[in-house]
Amino acid sequence: MAGNGHVPFDVGKVGGAKLRALRQACGLTQLTVELEASLGTGYLQRVESGRVQQPERETLERILDALGATFAQRRDVLETFGYIVTITPPLPHDIAWATQQTDPMLHKVCFPAYLLTCTHHLLAWNVAAEALFRQVGIQNLADFQSAPIFHLFFEGILPSIHNPAEFLAAVVQALRHEISKFQHEAWCISLIEGLLQDLPLFKTHWDVTTSKPPSVVAARPLVPLEIAPIIGGKLKFRITAEPLTADPRFRVVYYLPADVATLQLYTHEGSMCSP
Repeated sequence: MAGNGHVPFDVGKVGGAKLRALRQACGLTQLTVELEASLGTGYLQRVESGRVQQPERETLERILDALGATFAQRRDVLETFGYIVTITPPLPHDIAWATQQTDPMLHKVCFPAYLLTCTHHLLAWNVAAEALFRQVGIQNLADFQSAPIFHLFFEGILPSIHNPAEFLAAVVQALRHEISKFQHEAWCISLIEGLLQDLPLFKTHWDVTTSKPPSVVAARPLVPLEIAPIIGGKLKFRITAEPLTADPRFRVVYYLPADVATLQLYTHEGSMCSP
C-alpha cells in the first residue's frame, strides 16, 4: 500500500476485469472471442487476469469488436488502459440503433421530446413535439433535420418566443456546457464555425457568453422557454436533456411543463399529446 493510504491503481487488472465482465455479459467463451479477434490461444485469459498490463490498442479494438461493445463500453475500456478516445460523430448504423432504441421512449412521454446527435442534428421526435411546433408555424420538423437544431430556435420559431433574450442565451450556455469535453475535435470546431457564420443572432449570444465561467453543474442546465402557439395563450417549459447510457453521443431532449397551465395542457384528455 502506498504511503498516502491508497491502493495503487492496477491498469491491467482493472481493464482485464472490465473485458471479462463484457465477455460474460455476452455469454461468450474466451476461445470464441480469441478466434473472432484472431488472437493466440490463452491470450485473452492473460489480459482478463491482468497479466498483460498494456495490450496494444489495435488488439483491444479487435477484442471489443468481437464483443460487440457499445461506444460507451469501448471508450471505458480503452481509457482504462490509457488510450485517448476521440468523440466522433455517429455513423449511419449508430443512428439507426439510437433511433430504434429511443422510439418507444419518445412516444411514452406526454410532453414534447426529441432525439439529437452530438452534432445537434434532429433524428426523431414524438407526437407532442410535432404538435407544439406545428402550433408555432413549423409544419414539418423534418425540414430542420439537415442542419443543427439551432436553426429552429434562432430562425424558425423565433417570432413565437416570448423570452428570446433569456432563452437564446441559455441555449448557447447549454451548448458550451455540452461540447466542453470535445470542443477541440475538428467536427465540433466546424459545427461552431458554421453556426457563427449562418446565424448572426447566435453569434451575438456566443460572443456575450465567451467571457462567462462554465457551468459548475454536472447535468445540462434547464433552459427556460416561453412560447406562444398560434391558438393563443402562452406555454412555459424547462428544457433539459439526458444522454443515452450506451452511447452518450446521443441525447433525448425533454420539454418539461414549467407552470400549471402548461402542465394541464399536457396531462388533460385531448391535450397536445394527441395526433
